[in-house]
Amino acid sequence: MATTPDEWLKRLTLKLDTRQPRIALMRKYSTGDAPMPEMGKNTRASWVAFQKRARTDMGGLLCSSLSGRMVPNGVRVGETANNPAADALRRVWRDNRLPVVFADAIWNALSTSYGYLVTGVRTGDPVITSEQPEQMISAPDPVQPWRAQAALKAWRDDEVGRDYALLWLPGTRQLYTRSSKTSNGSIRESATGSDWEPLGELEEYAGPIPVFELANKNGMSEFEPHIDVIDRINLGKLQRLVVTAMQAYKQRAMKGGLPDKDEEGNDIDWAKLFEPAPGALWDLPEGIDVWESQSTDIRPLLDGEKTDLRDFAAVTQSPIDVFIPDGQNQSATGAANVHKGEIMKAKDRIARMTAPMEGALLSALRILGLDDGSTVQVLWEPPEHVSLSEKSAAAAQAKTAGKSQRWIDQHIWGMSPDEIAEEETARAAEQLSAAVLIGAGSGNA
Repeated sequence: MATTPDEWLKRLTLKLDTRQPRIALMRKYSTGDAPMPEMGKNTRASWVAFQKRARTDMGGLLCSSLSGRMVPNGVRVGETANNPAADALRRVWRDNRLPVVFADAIWNALSTSYGYLVTGVRTGDPVITSEQPEQMISAPDPVQPWRAQAALKAWRDDEVGRDYALLWLPGTRQLYTRSSKTSNGSIRESATGSDWEPLGELEEYAGPIPVFELANKNGMSEFEPHIDVIDRINLGKLQRLVVTAMQAYKQRAMKGGLPDKDEEGNDIDWAKLFEPAPGALWDLPEGIDVWESQSTDIRPLLDGEKTDLRDFAAVTQSPIDVFIPDGQNQSATGAANVHKGEIMKAKDRIARMTAPMEGALLSALRILGLDDGSTVQVLWEPPEHVSLSEKSAAAAQAKTAGKSQRWIDQHIWGMSPDEIAEEETARAAEQLSAAVLIGAGSGNA
């Protein structure tokens, strides 16, 4: 078990390097750069360019659809919406653009399996950032995985040619540095090594380690268990493109035996004489027939591709219309059933990622000196209701069932506490204006 900063540095840099190939592969699958099908060592550049057209960003579509149902929209501290700590965190939310920061961390977790949030200090104010899993690693607490026993961020500054590593331990942090090149002048390709040197003194800070890991279910990206299906889809698309491209170059042949020489004994270049061109007419000798290869029906290939996409939608619990746009032409009941799997999945991922997000906000409260033990709660838009039509229908049903307008604003419309307060003020003003107009009308009567 590591105990000293140098021991933790060695352990965490090795852990960071070990998982780099897998993180890099997940990045490729979630950014439309999946490995190309039918790739060989001596593949020509022209064939590589053709292969690239056979890839579709299925991993990215899957993560985009799911993250669209995971939208944090506010924060609450304690039992009341208005208190000094809640007001301070709303400023932190605004100043740090946390909807974007949290969305980036969620995307990293969904697409690579890990996202990271770090709470730091700049000019006395808390700063919350989303860090890339390519540069960040932590040793999670076995009991509470969103808390870290130790954490490390390693990065390179190309301008000065130096590598840096910032190591967090409980109550202390240490910055290390080294040259970006080895002793023989080659660029380093890993974070491990024994040549890291401390830069400056060991710093002390108050509170737990301010690094929080958002880990996806089973420590895997959303599409990682189904990479074989993505590869099958891309291979099928490549085969269809090859068949389609061949249709533009139909094979033709002359049947009947053409003479090699003309009447004067000169060689005849039949390929030049019968060169295909728009409007070309050929005067063939009697008994000569033209053979042309038949077109291949690509509809079975298209149907097979749709079947693979449906399989991918099924195993990932995603709506089919995410991958096949014409799949949205179905009944309202059918559409609702299709989204059930994704909604349940979104609720599970929200439950897993809320704690580290709340931990980052709690660290910000500690920096501001406002942590009084009250519970910090991140608020989310309801994953069941994403579109305006879904929210409107659900709000009408909830109103009929007797739910209060405030409950509807929070749990269906997904409003933040500030938005709810603003909306209530606007409603009160409208009611007052209506009452004034009604009173004026009655007086005139």
